[in-house]
Amino acid sequence: MAQIFSISIDFNGTTYSFPCSSDQTVLMGAETAGIELPSSCCSGLCTTCASKLHEGKVYQPDAMGIKADLSNEGYALLCVAYPLSDLKLEANQEDALYEAQFGQYQK
Repeated sequence: MAQIFSISIDFNGTTYSFPCSSDQTVLMGAETAGIELPSSCCSGLCTTCASKLHEGKVYQPDAMGIKADLSNEGYALLCVAYPLSDLKLEANQEDALYEAQFGQYQK
């Protein structure tokens, strides 16, 4: 049986709150609540939907666009992230994730 979690997400200076079932992705939960967040491929490859987790845990086995160490630091791809608890997130973190993953190669 799926659990319902409370999601709080900061996006461009506005904080949105919505319920999300443990059997749906955070992106789908946001869309169901009428909140439009950045997304593109919806398969865990690109990083358009990247976010930073400030509280809580997600399950994201298909997040191929994030290195494991950065996932452990709290980066999540909302299109493939299933909540395991209530969450506090910051959306629109594509640039920060890109810099964390590839910045050392750009110098």
